[in-house]
Amino acid sequence: MNPTLKFKALVICGALLSAFWAGEARSASGSFQQSLLVDEPVLLDVATGSGTIDIRAGSSNRVEVTGNITVGIGLFKRSGDEAQELVRRFESAPPVNLVDGRLQVGHIKDKAYRHNVTISYEVVVPVGTQVKSHTGSGSQSISGIAGPVEAGTGSGTLTLADIGGIVEARTGSGAIRADGIAGAFEGHTGSGSIRLTQEAPGDVVVSTGSGSTELHGVVGALRAHSGSGRIEVDGQQEGPWKLDTGSGSVQIKLPENAAFELDAESSSGSIIIDHPIMVQGKISKRHLSGQVRGGGELLRIETGSGGIRIE
Repeated sequence: MNPTLKFKALVICGALLSAFWAGEARSASGSFQQSLLVDEPVLLDVATGSGTIDIRAGSSNRVEVTGNITVGIGLFKRSGDEAQELVRRFESAPPVNLVDGRLQVGHIKDKAYRHNVTISYEVVVPVGTQVKSHTGSGSQSISGIAGPVEAGTGSGTLTLADIGGIVEARTGSGAIRADGIAGAFEGHTGSGSIRLTQEAPGDVVVSTGSGSTELHGVVGALRAHSGSGRIEVDGQQEGPWKLDTGSGSVQIKLPENAAFELDAESSSGSIIIDHPIMVQGKISKRHLSGQVRGGGELLRIETGSGGIRIE
């Protein structure tokens, strides 16, 4: 190829790549706010494909919704004008709909309007609101709600505080932080830690593929599983407790007068119990079973690698 032509071809390619990269980095943005009066308990149903969700308690008769919009622009995506037009559509007609006590936020039916679009929501609702929220990618924060609450994200942290009812929280990848939960709790994460502080009785079910588990103030039945990670629990048995981890230690703290049926096994690690126990069967470093103070609810603990301690 002629050197001059080769140089021109390289210049053109460089210009195209520069335009592509510049387009990738650009976006159109905007926001909307909507206020609705309510005179009855509301079921809030929030969804976004990409974006954060923040829900908190406010006025007893008003719902405030704020949406922060980002629409991507790129060489093989929308043009700048198309992105700005889509932002204007969301601003003029926000995806907020209240019908028969059910408030839907972010439910966008047209797939073309969801592609390469991020909308983060801030929602202020009455305390007595029930919540169902989901984001494909993004963290969530929910606080001060009576509940029940059902929250999920494909990737992101879930933070819940001062919830007055049942909570169900799920994330594909990310931590779960739940403080001041006044009722039953269920939490699952594919990768990430779980921390719970329970303020009122209720059964607890938690699992993590990889990450630590800390449960405080549990009063109820308990099922805790970790593929890899330590488990720490304190509380009072009001039903069977079953805990297992593939790799990690298990530490449990019970009341001084606790009575329970123990079945503990560690494939690699010691078993220590600070309560008086009437041992059943053979005495083994890796397996311990028996009755504490005459027996009671079952306490089953198993770890593939790690020690067990019951205080």
